[in-house]
Amino acid sequence: MYYILDKDLKPCGVLSLDGKGCKFYGDDRNVQIADDTGKLWNDTLTLSVPYGYPETDYMTEGYHLLKQGDNGRWYCFRINNWTDGTIGPVHFKTIQAVNLCIWDLAHTQVVPTTLTKANSTQAFEHNLQKSDWQIGTDNFYGGGYDVEFTLGDNAQSMTDTLTKTYSVEIDAYVELQNGQVAKKLIDIEPQLGEVTGRRIEYRRNMTGITRSGSDDQLFTKLYVYGGTPDGADSPISIASVNSGQDFLVDDDANDTYNAGKKYLEGFTQNEDITDPAGLLTWGKQQLALYNHPKYNYTVDVAYLGWNPNLGDTIEVLDFEMQPPLTLSARVIQKVESEANPQSNQVVIGEFVEIIAVTPSDIWKLQAAASQAQQSAEQAKSYRIEIFMPDGTDFSDGSSQKRIIARVFLGKDNVTALISPDSFAWQKINSDGSHDLDWEAAHTGVGNVITVGDEISGSTIRCNLINGKGDPILSADETDAAYFATLPLTNSSDDVNKRVSQYAQVDSVNGDIYWSQEYTGPKQSENGGWQSFNLTRTDLDGNYKDQMWVIAGGHGTSFGIEHVGTDIYIWSAYLDTTKSTLNGAHYWGVARFKYVPGKTLLFGDSSTDFQSLDGTYYRVNYDEKNDYVQLSSGFANFYVCKRSDIEQNLFKPIYIGAASDCGFDGNSQTFQTSCLDFPYIYFCSGDVDGHDQRIMYCYDIQSRSPVYKIVFTFDKETINQIGDYNEPEAVSVYYDETGKKWVIIGFSWGNEDSSDYQRTNQLFRINEHNRDESTYYFIQNDQITTGF
Repeated sequence: MYYILDKDLKPCGVLSLDGKGCKFYGDDRNVQIADDTGKLWNDTLTLSVPYGYPETDYMTEGYHLLKQGDNGRWYCFRINNWTDGTIGPVHFKTIQAVNLCIWDLAHTQVVPTTLTKANSTQAFEHNLQKSDWQIGTDNFYGGGYDVEFTLGDNAQSMTDTLTKTYSVEIDAYVELQNGQVAKKLIDIEPQLGEVTGRRIEYRRNMTGITRSGSDDQLFTKLYVYGGTPDGADSPISIASVNSGQDFLVDDDANDTYNAGKKYLEGFTQNEDITDPAGLLTWGKQQLALYNHPKYNYTVDVAYLGWNPNLGDTIEVLDFEMQPPLTLSARVIQKVESEANPQSNQVVIGEFVEIIAVTPSDIWKLQAAASQAQQSAEQAKSYRIEIFMPDGTDFSDGSSQKRIIARVFLGKDNVTALISPDSFAWQKINSDGSHDLDWEAAHTGVGNVITVGDEISGSTIRCNLINGKGDPILSADETDAAYFATLPLTNSSDDVNKRVSQYAQVDSVNGDIYWSQEYTGPKQSENGGWQSFNLTRTDLDGNYKDQMWVIAGGHGTSFGIEHVGTDIYIWSAYLDTTKSTLNGAHYWGVARFKYVPGKTLLFGDSSTDFQSLDGTYYRVNYDEKNDYVQLSSGFANFYVCKRSDIEQNLFKPIYIGAASDCGFDGNSQTFQTSCLDFPYIYFCSGDVDGHDQRIMYCYDIQSRSPVYKIVFTFDKETINQIGDYNEPEAVSVYYDETGKKWVIIGFSWGNEDSSDYQRTNQLFRINEHNRDESTYYFIQNDQITTGF
């Protein structure tokens, strides 16, 4: 509902949707406190009314509309534009209005003067002295600034200036008494709104959130200047406290956003700072504001499910950014409509609060920044590096060695995004000629080739040709579906209530093998070594049988192998003849037969055990490719031939690390991994919930990330139970049709909060291909062989 006020601000009519007055439609109030350039204030209203009502005649010059906001305050809008139109035979009038404070101040000339070291209250009081608006709340001091009010300035233009100078936010409203406007108030706050603790996630509602980005103010090299001291001819710089340089650079940002090319140069100045050390501190703050693109999020309130207030602080989760972005942002704009509340929107964004000043005498720097930006937009500059992980010496008796190419965009490894037929391999003979036959044989083979001593004395090059990327392997949380639950009880007299550490699906026999750390009586009766038990269920999670592996560790990873009708387990195992309970440990890799009801001890004659180097490795077996995957330090991966492991040889043919995917061992907790060559799947997420629950897919052949899933448990495909969640298992199986499925396991709380038994569930993920067109400009790399 809108109340119509006349030229004396007295009520004279009503606009209503419920028949109590003139109808209206298409109303749109747009109020804003900032954009990506800094603080500003604007508050406008537009709506339409049909002909045929007395109130229609009031939609013109000198009239006002009064609206109550969500915060309970009354906002008065002065009609400043009006248009008559028709749709078929229907006549209507459309008006535009502006907050009465803006209209009044735009028609008020300020008293010329210069205020010296004025605080925000002094400056705004002088600005408002000829108007009938008064300061309501002034909770912001803002420091002392010299402010000049010159002849010809109006109070509204100076309000814009003061808003930026003192970095404040404004709310202008009226107070009513007996239905009449009694006061006109303007609040001056350092920050409107509240810290709500609420979150939104980009793309959580596909039609609900739109992200818009801008790099107009992206700088990776920032010249920083201050004020001009008394008696000086030029402003101070940071050179005296910054190794003689009057600029700051951010190499990481330049690699990330500019592919490591020439710095993107900008300039900023704070004329109120004349101390070099203070200016340096301020300059670093400014670089942090400019060293990345700015993003605003436009959110449909109807999909959001709640209506935030202007200025509210909200967490924004954007897992599609690389690296994933979690930022605390604010509602900087609201669009509201009574007639069509489905169109209500809020804009949540980052903004620079201090505007960079660009004096005329440094226009050359501005031009250089513009040229650098233009160059960056004209082409994506990738680089490709190639290496030989097996060495370049064929005298060791090896007949074949690999050459691997990896593609980078800045610091990011994007090899997995490149179509195999885009890699162009070249062999240049010692006389400078190309070996055309060799190059033809290595066309379309991808980023990994195998060569022999035929390349001796040659130069091998690789670059990328322009072309469309092939479909890329991918999955997300919506591709998951419930698979099975480990029974909370079973027929055994030794039920384990702990977290399930790992699980493997045996699709041939229709079984699932689950592991749990075991601390029951069988452990204490057999030396007290760290142990686990294996539970076998059918694919529906119905209990079949168990066995116990004493001194096998806590079951964090294992692999299964089919031998006829038998199942063999590959696992880490502790050599109890060398280890001590409280001292040194000597680990190895074991292969043993699954025997229902058996308690397996180290040294059992049915167990194959290889000590390797005594290091603890988490073990997984890739039956399809006959490879053994080991991980040490919980985040370093080694792919070994089975034949080498069986000969007690630690000779990895591929080596990789979780850090290649952006995994940070300092802030993330590695859980477990599995191999389906060339892909390694691994998951992370601590028991205390301090880090995200993530599953990664990693190509160890090219040491490239393929995709990752950050689980949020709000997609209705994986439903959390209780207040506990921990990713514990990741494995792969192929069904009877040959289709591949990825298994992810979670340990939840329990429906019964008094029961410490964990609910262990598996979900299977359907990987798929997504089309992505990518075109490249590549700097090539080469290896010259000299043997």
